[in-house]
Amino acid sequence: MPAQITLRQLSYFVAVAEECHFRRAAARLHVSQPPLTQRIQALERDLGVQLFTRSGGHVELTEAGRLVLQEAQATLAQAERVREVARQAGQGEAGRLRVWVVISAPFVPGFSEAANAFQRDHPGVTFEMAETTARAALDALRQRRVDISVVRRLAPELSGVRQMVIGGDRLMLVLPSTHPKALAEKVALADIAEERFILFAAENSVALHRHVMELWTRSGLVPHTTQTAQNGIAMLALVSGGFGNAILPSTLSKINMPNVVWKPIDMDEQSTTSPIVMLYRTDGQNEKVQARFIEYVRRFCVPPD
Repeated sequence: MPAQITLRQLSYFVAVAEECHFRRAAARLHVSQPPLTQRIQALERDLGVQLFTRSGGHVELTEAGRLVLQEAQATLAQAERVREVARQAGQGEAGRLRVWVVISAPFVPGFSEAANAFQRDHPGVTFEMAETTARAALDALRQRRVDISVVRRLAPELSGVRQMVIGGDRLMLVLPSTHPKALAEKVALADIAEERFILFAAENSVALHRHVMELWTRSGLVPHTTQTAQNGIAMLALVSGGFGNAILPSTLSKINMPNVVWKPIDMDEQSTTSPIVMLYRTDGQNEKVQARFIEYVRRFCVPPD
């Protein structure tokens, strides 16, 4: 079986080839000359070719030596790259981070800044962020298909998962700009109870659907639901088109949708408040990368105590 070539052998060979002198190469490597000469001779035997022609202390590469030098330098560079990747991974500077968020997350003050700053400062991390529904985000977190999920309202206790409130908003009424209450300061649900209402599809927006229905129940009313929609943008479009009224998170008011007005609901403000929560596994596959991102979110989004 051919002898295995080591990285040390290659580094000794490269040093001699670049210095064209055994004594200078030995000084560069901080070794004595005899062991260096012996290692080069052993490498030549292992490869079955002569790498140098020798004339006193001066050496020159043979044609075979020049070809081997190119590959040796490339091999050592790749080995150094392996060490650097390992170091970055160990420090949380490299890897992959998978983040799934509900549509409101990018509008949370500081969240987009945190994500952009993290990607800028950690180019070695593959950052994958996708918009999805709260149910899908939670399921993916349970199944370890994502590292972090951002959803609306605190989730039920999940084994191995921590929660951190990163922001919040309030639920507001969204009316067509031609609505009779378009100029009112606040609007009570009783004022629109008989009008067409657009509701979140329960299977996609569990928390929002539940929260909206809680507001109606608190008012002792049942909405006249004529249509459901898959997400907030679709609901805004329907309201803009005059298909009904809706209740949406105030963060979505940053979307420039024509022909709609946003109105506070005339009820206890605490009832309409909705926290936005980041969930992450405590036993994730990319703990150090994840910890770094969480620190960015904490810095940009979470006010000090």
